Amino acid sequence: MMKSVLKIVLAIMVVVLLATIPGCSQISDLAQLLSPKDPDIVRGADLGGEWRMDQLRLNIDAGDESLVLLRLDTGDEVDGYFYLEKGESINFQIIGDSLIYESMPQDTKDSSKITSDRFSFVATQTQGSTYALTLRNPGDDGKTKAAVFLEVIYPIDGSLFTTIDRE
Repeated sequence: MMKSVLKIVLAIMVVVLLATIPGCSQISDLAQLLSPKDPDIVRGADLGGEWRMDQLRLNIDAGDESLVLLRLDTGDEVDGYFYLEKGESINFQIIGDSLIYESMPQDTKDSSKITSDRFSFVATQTQGSTYALTLRNPGDDGKTKAAVFLEVIYPIDGSLFTTIDRE
């Protein structure tokens, strides 16, 4: 009997304590602030102890963009690809201190659209240590949403960061 009363009192004290700590009462508010456009991490894995592979799904509204940042050391190699799961077209660029790569439309019947691409680059001292992989949905009708699958393979010592969009 005494143990169950003690457990109840302890539980009440923990709840009261958590409610008074700054930020803890905001957890449900924080969950509501996160936009459904936030990147979905499909899979991440270490490959052979030297490489890291991350697969992301990015949902991008018409006229918006999504960034994936890579922190790399000089000489680090990066390889990856993306493809459009939903939408009309996507613009893709890799930027260090200047533009490194930009996807161009493929030779197809509708050559103005980009639906997939592979990319590869080596980090250099002149480009800096942070690289932005920028995906932009060029749709201007306000309705055309894009869903992009992105895979990036980079050295295990590198870091990948994605932005959190809050409305």
